Amino acid sequence: MGASQLEAERVAEQKLKYWLKALSEEAIDANTWRVFDTLDWGSFWSDWVLSDTLFSSLVSMLLFGIPLSDIVPWLLNWTIELPSLDEFMRGVLIKLEPIDISLVFPELTSVSDTIWSVFADEVAEGVAGTRLEKAVYGRSRYDESYYDPEAVREFLRSTLYAFSKKDMSWPERRLRVEKAAKLLGIGEDLARVVFDRLSMISAVKERAATWDYAWWDASSWSLEGSGGAVEFVTYDLTVEAVEYEQLFDAQGGGLWDHSCWDYCFWATDTPAYRFDPERLKAVFDVYRDFVVSGFRRRYLATALAVANYQTAEERADWRSARTETYALPAAQRARIESIAEGVVRAVEPGADAFRLRLYKTAALELYGALYGVHRWGSEMQRALTPEELKPFWIGKWSADGLDPAVLERLWEAVKPVVDVLGSARLQARARFIREKLLGKR
Repeated sequence: MGASQLEAERVAEQKLKYWLKALSEEAIDANTWRVFDTLDWGSFWSDWVLSDTLFSSLVSMLLFGIPLSDIVPWLLNWTIELPSLDEFMRGVLIKLEPIDISLVFPELTSVSDTIWSVFADEVAEGVAGTRLEKAVYGRSRYDESYYDPEAVREFLRSTLYAFSKKDMSWPERRLRVEKAAKLLGIGEDLARVVFDRLSMISAVKERAATWDYAWWDASSWSLEGSGGAVEFVTYDLTVEAVEYEQLFDAQGGGLWDHSCWDYCFWATDTPAYRFDPERLKAVFDVYRDFVVSGFRRRYLATALAVANYQTAEERADWRSARTETYALPAAQRARIESIAEGVVRAVEPGADAFRLRLYKTAALELYGALYGVHRWGSEMQRALTPEELKPFWIGKWSADGLDPAVLERLWEAVKPVVDVLGSARLQARARFIREKLLGKR
């Protein structure tokens, strides 16, 4: 049996498994009940995980002047709608329409308006009067503003949070931030400050229950006798304890040995967040609750969303256009892995199975970062030119122990194939969605 036939059979097997687990009528029923079984767990973890990133996003707003309406995950909001009869007959089970949060909360498009909306007057006055603003060419003073090229902005509004908040080891988080900062020309001191702040915010959530940022039976109290201190993992991968008064200290306050001049604000003991007496909660909690509650509603629709774009006939047969949308990237990944294995076998013939798997993973990560369709956090990589992305990718994986010379050869062999296959994937997906939603090819 030839290699192509073996690959085709593996893809067919994966299609059948995918249909059985996610797309068939039985899978939809089972997954619907599974959602209800895990609803309490999903509701808690959506609040626990999302709140961390939403509160952390104030770091990019305060230090770099990026509006919250531009920062992920504030952009990841959809409303659930039922399809029309024609759409349902074409296989649309549920519609997820994007919500522009700037239309719901217009003040989030302006850093200045957000500062005065979110923070108490005394804190807002101190921040607004001293923060750096983005430069306007020909009008701004060099020492009172900053410039942010596209790749830098994409890093600070999205990729930074993917690197620092997604589930990975602390050495891996630090490595990714370090490599990105070097590539983008971000000073190491500033990278250190941002990393430490984001790490501290996560630590406060887990180990130092703080007003407006704690979960009963999940957040521990602060260090006994410390007067409000929290231990967190620093950029140097050491564990340090820092005293703080409130969460704003971690987001933008002045922390000794963990702040840069011009990238911190000296706060008073005044509660930092503005309280809304009508809603009986902080204004920022109103924004956060909108995002979290939207995620919970979408969680209820998980089974239909996963099995979407299938007619009744397609839900009864695994050989359908819907399973092809899964089979295409699966076949492409198999092709990329085959190329990667050929390169490694030729250049590093002594590589064991584990090391070979790492090289394949490096190649697949490149494919996913550039052409993944359900992925946030890769915006920086997509904004880089190939000449900029190459040293970042090689530097990241060589720091993980792979040979730079082999990675160089792997890039030359895989990158052109990734571009061709990835473009074909995006085009095929766009045609499929257009046909289902609009009835047009």
